[in-house]
Amino acid sequence: MPWSSLQIFLRRISTPLRHLISCYALLVALFTLLRLLRVNGAPAIDLANTFAPYWFMPLVVTFPLSIIVTRGGALPAEYARKRLSRLSKTVDGQNALSNPPRWSVLLQICLIAIGLYWFAAPGMYRPVEPPKGETFTVVTFNVQGSNPELKQATDWLLGTAPDLIVLQETAPGYDQRLAPLYDVYAHEDHIEGSARVFSRYAILERDILRIEDEPGLEALRLLLNLGGRELAVYAAHFTLPLKPRAQFDPHADIGPEALLRYDERRRNAQIRRFLAVARVESKPYVVAGDFNMSDASLIYDEVAAQMQDAWRGAGVGAGRTWPVAEAIGLPRVIQPLLRIDYIWHSADLRPTAATVGEAIGSDHLPVTVVFEWRADTT
Repeated sequence: MPWSSLQIFLRRISTPLRHLISCYALLVALFTLLRLLRVNGAPAIDLANTFAPYWFMPLVVTFPLSIIVTRGGALPAEYARKRLSRLSKTVDGQNALSNPPRWSVLLQICLIAIGLYWFAAPGMYRPVEPPKGETFTVVTFNVQGSNPELKQATDWLLGTAPDLIVLQETAPGYDQRLAPLYDVYAHEDHIEGSARVFSRYAILERDILRIEDEPGLEALRLLLNLGGRELAVYAAHFTLPLKPRAQFDPHADIGPEALLRYDERRRNAQIRRFLAVARVESKPYVVAGDFNMSDASLIYDEVAAQMQDAWRGAGVGAGRTWPVAEAIGLPRVIQPLLRIDYIWHSADLRPTAATVGEAIGSDHLPVTVVFEWRADTT
């Protein structure tokens, strides 16, 4: 296509395209303002925050398009009249095309900078000093309660050989199918149908933490002896941020219909109550589990203000863990959308490596973290 013809084509589509891009930029700017003001409580706003990085991603396309249509529309008026006589009947129409606004381009530059700072910078590579002292490895993994086959998962866990395994959604009857783990790990404790911990280290204490009264939710706290050092391990699984259905249907909780039932209030109340319990912990600790919370959600900042995110300390990239496409009937090429599986820790520990594992039969991916005891920890 000759350059002059391309310019005419750009001018033909520039007005509706610029209007569309400008509307998108204004909507993202409004969302950014609401996020800066930490407005929450409305399901639509909370849902938007959960997927916050994705609202900024189209800027990669809209920003260069804005430049192209702006430059394509900024032709001399006399040249434009000759080339667009067949496209426009009025001089006013031509003048409108030849003077496109540029404010949306500047707005998009600001939004790109904010988006990179909020969502790209935390996942950038940061050199991590190799461990110099004693280390231990923790894996957290939601095995999926309806998982019909656990052999792939148990084989992977045994091959990874962590010191601690924290599982979620271990439905009643899982004991027999997890037998290979019982054969290797000498110590185990669990909350039936919820969280389960396998440990190479002796369990000194066991506590059940009630983090919701009605309808009820519990977390598990174990105090372990790691070669003379005591470590508190919390295993938790918080509920989905959805209004409950009259009849439970796990497939309905991952489909489009679930978006209409989005509600964070119950899950956030559970997390805040858990934080209040963990706040008085006097031992070095790790907290592992399925939080059903995106790291873009506003409640994430409340957790990060109290304990440290091992992935942010030693992981590279977004670290997304859910949903695994093939586990929910989608093409394998689709990647997980959200990071909702976490390993948190106290300041007594330093993560030296953090990785997201492969798909092993669940709709979640496992997370592995290697910790080192800080030199001043006794």
